[in-house]
Amino acid sequence: MNYINTATGDYPISFAQLRAAHPLTMFPEGFAEAFGDHAPVLPTAAPAYDAATHRLVELAPIQEAGQWVQAWALAPLTLQEIAAAHQATVPIKVTRRQARQALLLSGKLALVQPAINAIPDAQQRALAQIEWDDSQEFERHRPLLIQLATALGLDDEALDNLFIQAGAL
Repeated sequence: MNYINTATGDYPISFAQLRAAHPLTMFPEGFAEAFGDHAPVLPTAAPAYDAATHRLVELAPIQEAGQWVQAWALAPLTLQEIAAAHQATVPIKVTRRQARQALLLSGKLALVQPAINAIPDAQQRALAQIEWDDSQEFERHRPLLIQLATALGLDDEALDNLFIQAGAL
């Protein structure tokens, strides 16, 4: 149970803070009544909303029929929040088929083998070849994958977009 300080508008105030504000008063467990300038705030269900377009905002409580109740609002997502949500939709891994198809559709598939062949260290080149030839899944944050993506001219955003495209195939 949260409280509001009706004199100052401070919210939320926890039961522990209410006790601390009134150290000489004994409050029984489960106490949920007004005391001095502090009034309990009844929780209310948050409204339904589409998280892809809006975010839930907890407002200061309002009084309804003499009781303080929690208030909510919906705010449209900012461009930064949409971009962050977009980042959250990047698959962590995709299948070999999905990766190869996405590379083909982006015109990059034919560039993979030359990028592997261009790795100067013979052992690293052989490890890369095995990974390319034998992997059943490709993981977004594998160091070799990032190295090859860079060699193909893909920055982080382009690689994320390639994984999103692959995940949809």
